Amino acid sequence: MLHSKSKMNFDDENPEEAVSAEAVTRKVDYRIMGIMLTCYFLQFLDKVALNYSNVMGMSQDIGLVNNQFSYLATFFFVAFFFFEPVQGFFLQKFSPSKVLGLNVLLWGVFSACCAAPTNFGGMLTVRILLGCAEAAISPCLLLITTMWYTSYEGSFRSGIWYCGLGLGQIFGGLISYLFQLVSNTSIRGWRIMFIVIGMLNIAAGLAAYFTLPDNPLSCKFLTPKEKYVLLTKLTESKVGIQNKRLVKSQFWELLCDIQPWLLCLLAITVSFSSSTISTFSSTDIISFGFTSREAALLNMPSGIVSIFSTLVSTYFVMKGFPRWIANTLLLIPAIIGGALMSFLPKSNQAGLLVGIYLINFIVAPLAIIYSWVGANFSGYTKKIGANLFIMFGFAIGNIVGPQSYQHKDAPDYYPAKICLLVTQALSIIITWVIAFIYYRRNKSRDEEQKDELPLTEDEELKLAWSNLTDFENRHFRYKY
Repeated sequence: MLHSKSKMNFDDENPEEAVSAEAVTRKVDYRIMGIMLTCYFLQFLDKVALNYSNVMGMSQDIGLVNNQFSYLATFFFVAFFFFEPVQGFFLQKFSPSKVLGLNVLLWGVFSACCAAPTNFGGMLTVRILLGCAEAAISPCLLLITTMWYTSYEGSFRSGIWYCGLGLGQIFGGLISYLFQLVSNTSIRGWRIMFIVIGMLNIAAGLAAYFTLPDNPLSCKFLTPKEKYVLLTKLTESKVGIQNKRLVKSQFWELLCDIQPWLLCLLAITVSFSSSTISTFSSTDIISFGFTSREAALLNMPSGIVSIFSTLVSTYFVMKGFPRWIANTLLLIPAIIGGALMSFLPKSNQAGLLVGIYLINFIVAPLAIIYSWVGANFSGYTKKIGANLFIMFGFAIGNIVGPQSYQHKDAPDYYPAKICLLVTQALSIIITWVIAFIYYRRNKSRDEEQKDELPLTEDEELKLAWSNLTDFENRHFRYKY
């Protein structure tokens, strides 16, 4: 751990050469952000592919009936839910970059295997295996982000790699359209689509495993002086870096802290809407009177909305804009979109499509939730546990969401659309409660320390890298 300048050796450095924090951050961006974005893009592309495969003939080819397509989406996240603790154990013991690379590699293998099943049981088995592998993706990316960036920088960087979701929507629509043109072949277009996506994931997994550094101290692309500049800058976040020792007291503290429970609940309500729109958007568009090919192309603007809302909101959060206000502003157009999609007549195709597009503002709040986890939990064991809470919420929302689309409610699926509106409204209320708790905690700590002298630089460094939790470090301040 780094506590003072004496811990770094600058003998091989030019003493007159200045190293700015901005230059170091740009260097880190160049080396890791592209891989992180690619990993998230490709893992989401598979879920979009499942969405499109349903209108490309997969259900007929493997004999899906009644609610079995919904079960494919649901049990993917059931596996995701139960495998989260296992991935959390690996993250405590091994480098997040290595865990990420191996799971993306496995994801690619399982995704390619989606081309093989000829019945519901076979496809369900592969989707369950995919859920086990995906349980590591977001937690790994979150930990890597907090390891390299300050709490404010991490908000925007989380937004950047989270834009892989929007890219998946855009390229998923294009890929689906192209593979629907495949004919006169022994292999159906949707099967070829899964093979291609699987191969891309295998390549991305290998790239992540061999090129992403384990942590700032061991990376080879930074000089000793650049490492010191980076680590000194990270001191402001007071969250430290990887510590492989499991600290039981941090685990119990996490369970007694209300913030992970509320963030988990927020992840549930947000993911309920985002999962239904991701899995059933093409089905909804077809119900408006469009063909499957038209649905693939008409769904692409949803990705543009996702990217725009994510980048704009996380950029302003990086500049100091309150997270709770950003979340509220994102949820308002999503609610409007849900209302348009639910209550406009089928004859108003343009209005219905606008509703579909506006609902995709619901995607960006999850990036804000990720940034809250990165900024407001300290102590490595507690941070991993907080990530698991968010992923549990994400999984529950994705389990329940697809089940709201019942076969008996086709083609309008009004119960699902009403549930979508309710969960979006609840998301706003939960956001305000979380912000109020952070405000009260900061005010209480300010009162405690109003007569204390400011910490020295060495004291700041020691606190930052001592693996204290946000409860134990009373100089910690929550970002809201």
